[in-house]
Amino acid sequence: MLLVRQQAVLLVRDGSGPWLLPGGAVGLDEMPIVAAIRALYDDAGVEASAVAFLFQQVSAHHLHHVFRVAIPDDVHPRAGISGRLDDLCWLDASQLANVHATPGTRSILSRALGVGHEAAKTAWQQDAAIGINKRWRGRMP
Repeated sequence: MLLVRQQAVLLVRDGSGPWLLPGGAVGLDEMPIVAAIRALYDDAGVEASAVAFLFQQVSAHHLHHVFRVAIPDDVHPRAGISGRLDDLCWLDASQLANVHATPGTRSILSRALGVGHEAAKTAWQQDAAIGINKRWRGRMP
């Protein structure tokens, strides 16, 4: 899932492994959107205030259901809630190239934020300008 605040996206990791987008497996008889909301709480201890489906992404080992998620500005995600993850960070679009992330994570971010670095940066600036992190107002990247 994409949790975006200001011009940064939330990434999580286990130990010193690669950075990932928050998320997890869809349970039996569970809708993907419900799994995304549950995974956000499990991974970062926060509840979503809005969720919107973006696309599905196929990677080497998974079919990812990618959602754009909003949380209130005064809520701060934290790692270690579920015991599955050790760290989280907010990553600016300009830092994407310098981060150890899985190919699936990179692919999802590239597709969601635009093909190149400048496209991603522009998309995030537009989101901040229209207040998409405070309220969902129509446009999705």
